[in-house]
Amino acid sequence: MQVEWDQKKYTTGFAHIDEQHRNLFDGLNGLMLFLEDSSIFDKSENKAKVIEMIDFIGNYTSEHFSDEEKIFEKYNHPLMDANKEAHQMFLAKYAQYQSKLADGKLTRALLIQMHIFLRGWLINHILKIDTSLCDCEEKATEEVHDNDNSEKKTGIFSRFFSLFKI
Repeated sequence: MQVEWDQKKYTTGFAHIDEQHRNLFDGLNGLMLFLEDSSIFDKSENKAKVIEMIDFIGNYTSEHFSDEEKIFEKYNHPLMDANKEAHQMFLAKYAQYQSKLADGKLTRALLIQMHIFLRGWLINHILKIDTSLCDCEEKATEEVHDNDNSEKKTGIFSRFFSLFKI
């Protein structure tokens, strides 16, 4: 199932964090496209591409978490510790999936499990923790981009996935 970005629902009040969240949604949607094509698993070179894609999502997520944690710390946000703990738990679970994939256990079922985990975790985390950043009073240096054109831009994951033409 594709994940759609909803600016009003998912905004944090920090434009670059919201853009990163949109990119993560884009990454989940790209993974879903891979999963919809069952022929991917018929060729070994495609499996290598899927693992590269998963690694790319993981690296991007780690960078995003770092950026986000800096904002929570800057404003001494009351959910700062909960946010950091949630990120650590996510990265540990993500590492388990990456380990299975690296061990040659790449199956469509495993990727579906991973997609379900990523999708559920991301949406819940944004709604329960990240959107609380809107409460920060001193964030006047950044604007929320409520511009319809920003939602139509090609994200980093779309550009990455376009390299694979599976």
